[in-house]
Amino acid sequence: MTQLELINPCRVPKQGTQAYELLHAMKQGVRLTIWNAMTVYHCGALHQRIGELKDMGWPIKRRVLEGSNVAEFWLE
Repeated sequence: MTQLELINPCRVPKQGTQAYELLHAMKQGVRLTIWNAMTVYHCGALHQRIGELKDMGWPIKRRVLEGSNVAEFWLE
């Protein structure tokens, strides 16, 4: 059992995957956008990874930044 599983009963992605890295970042308070997902976490498929995490039960929130078409995602 991983440390993340002890904190939350949601399923945790396999360690070393993009979904795991993005989840870890959001647990640290990072708000993800496509830009930082690509440049910092080397993930070009942010919406797909967010969908996987939501399917695992993680309560991920989304909003579109004012004045743009950029969405940000975070863990509540």
